[in-house]
Amino acid sequence: MKCEVGMNNKGNTVVEATLILPIFIFGMLALFEFSRCRLAENIVYEAACETAEYMAEYGYIGEGNIWLAQSTLEKYIDDSELVDKYIKGGISGVSFTGSCFKTDENDVELTITYKLNCNIPFFDYFSHEKSYTLKQHIYCGYVKEQDEEGEETDNEKYVYVTDNMEAYHTTRACTHLTLSISCTSRKQAEKNNFSPCEFCGDKCGETVYITKYGDRYHSGKSCSGLKRTIKRVKLCEVEQIGACQRCGGSIK
Repeated sequence: MKCEVGMNNKGNTVVEATLILPIFIFGMLALFEFSRCRLAENIVYEAACETAEYMAEYGYIGEGNIWLAQSTLEKYIDDSELVDKYIKGGISGVSFTGSCFKTDENDVELTITYKLNCNIPFFDYFSHEKSYTLKQHIYCGYVKEQDEEGEETDNEKYVYVTDNMEAYHTTRACTHLTLSISCTSRKQAEKNNFSPCEFCGDKCGETVYITKYGDRYHSGKSCSGLKRTIKRVKLCEVEQIGACQRCGGSIK
């Protein structure tokens, strides 16, 4: 009798595992797809913010248009392969229809619309439309104001710096602020004195990614170590570090 009870328990365990394991695998795959879809959404949002900043700078010399915004967005997309997979139509599927590039208040209003595709295992693509508006004030230059004695005085000038504070930049569009990422072999990177990234170095395969002025190699373009933080500060606060050789000559 005891032997029969033991066999029944084993049979119940097998049946339960057979039922639960596929559900667990499905849940893990679905969670993976949703997280990758969310990452693609964040990549587009970050690129859209950079595009709005660029269009605000461009507004100093002229009024922008949808085609300029589209080409600028493509430049700021960090992981085009991920975007092509989870955004319907890829980068070209991101629409700026309805955007206003110069309002009465000298603002740029970018309306971004696209469809997210999430491939749920055993189901068809789940499509969800995203739409939001980003607003950025146009950089109209500085205006000379008058002091108490009626003499003209300049407003504060603003520049851009990165975390390492090596130099200040007069425009956010300076090419020194845009990371130039290239692909190479791990052996070649180590031969050129590149060391593994502290964030993703343990995940690197035979192919790695490096930047022109960096000293680390990365497993992929989406690594946080390949992101550059840019801050807008007053020139008087960072004047001592010196201007960028490429764009700093425009400050007078």
